[in-house]
Amino acid sequence: MNQTVKDRIYDFLEQRDTGVHAEILASEVLGLRGARGSIADKVVWAAIDDDLRFVCDNNGMWYLRPPGQGKTLREVSFFCFGLIPSADAEVYVLAGRKVQMGGRETLFPTVRVRMDEREEILASYVEEIKDAIPAGFQWSRMQRDLNRLSRLMMGNAIVDSGICLFRLGRRFCPDVQLHSVEDLASAMGLSFVSDRGAEGEASLQADVLLHLLERCEEEGLDTIEAVTAALYPDPIPIHFDAYAFDEVFLSALPEVPGVYIMRDREGGVIYLGKAVDLRKRVGSYFARRSERPKKTQQILDRIWSMEVETVGSELEALLLESKLIALCQPEFNTQVDVHKRDVELGTLKNVALILPSAELDCVELFCVVNGTSFVQVRARKDLCDWDGVERNLYELYFIAESESDLEMGASFEILKSWMIAKRDAINWVDMDRSGSPENALRMVREYVQQCEDEDWEKISWRV
Repeated sequence: MNQTVKDRIYDFLEQRDTGVHAEILASEVLGLRGARGSIADKVVWAAIDDDLRFVCDNNGMWYLRPPGQGKTLREVSFFCFGLIPSADAEVYVLAGRKVQMGGRETLFPTVRVRMDEREEILASYVEEIKDAIPAGFQWSRMQRDLNRLSRLMMGNAIVDSGICLFRLGRRFCPDVQLHSVEDLASAMGLSFVSDRGAEGEASLQADVLLHLLERCEEEGLDTIEAVTAALYPDPIPIHFDAYAFDEVFLSALPEVPGVYIMRDREGGVIYLGKAVDLRKRVGSYFARRSERPKKTQQILDRIWSMEVETVGSELEALLLESKLIALCQPEFNTQVDVHKRDVELGTLKNVALILPSAELDCVELFCVVNGTSFVQVRARKDLCDWDGVERNLYELYFIAESESDLEMGASFEILKSWMIAKRDAINWVDMDRSGSPENALRMVREYVQQCEDEDWEKISWRV
């Protein structure tokens, strides 16, 4: 009987009394003798694929989840969170709900968590999570946000693996577009309110989870192990060859602007590039062709792993690419100076470019100041942070200040070149020709507001 990669890792850990580092798993189980450091971490995380049987601690050591295996779903407690940050991310509103199928429930009321407070505020949550399985709609994002908060306040992460409601919902509602927990709740016939706060968010996620678990029972999935196997199947073997970037890997790449970073077996950066569409651009390297350029073939002969960084626009991808090339000096990047050319903006001196952001519900403002430099400012589409953004813009454009924090040099030349080429296809405001400072700022604000209009965004937003 052929074992899956996860089964082999499970058997390997089962024979150990202590945790095992990712490098050992990569070498002894996956056969990657050269995978070290972050490369080993990445391939092991890819192989585990959020399987609830495995736990990674703060030191990067892998274990099997403690006993409790084989319990039915009705014998297990689950914990759902409601976590809402303030506009400046200095205060978080946190609530939780601990539930058990057909059993008792505990609601942890809303608390306001300030970043300058210490661990006492999270102590009750840490204790309750120990004997419960956490769950969330986009679990990986929730896990990241919770652990980022706990590391700042306590110095360590508080949650590891958990149940992803999106994955579970997609199993039972394959024909429904599940963009949010509200979509999933609607598909299951649950009612909810839009403005529900942290307690309401925790309760809605818990209600959705309980309904999904009932569906699992109806299908005979009555243990955590059975649910995990259904959520994270391993139908085909994972091949960690030198560059086994197959259709599964490529189809998972986002169709958004960004930068791709190619590394060799030792983890060194050998090539990086930018893309308007990461999936299409990266896929072009691995398309079946009878002949490839010599440089491309040399890269493919050396590539061992790849990572991508998503951004909001082609401009932001160009700027990030330039910075990373200067920082990493990749072997196959020979175009380091290609963007270093003088471009004049003519009569334009003070301009605000309004472009998409990789951050959900935000936009990026690229603020050209005096035709000699620029600074990037992020603003929320719902304008909840607009007072601070407006003060920043006013100081940049209408108060003479030091320009020590502004982007200079090659990055500014890239921005100017791109702006000249795209000026008829993007949104920008000439701050000098918009009348009073108040009127110029109002125009920028209205551009940001218009991002809520779907038709407008499709027509003139993305480049």
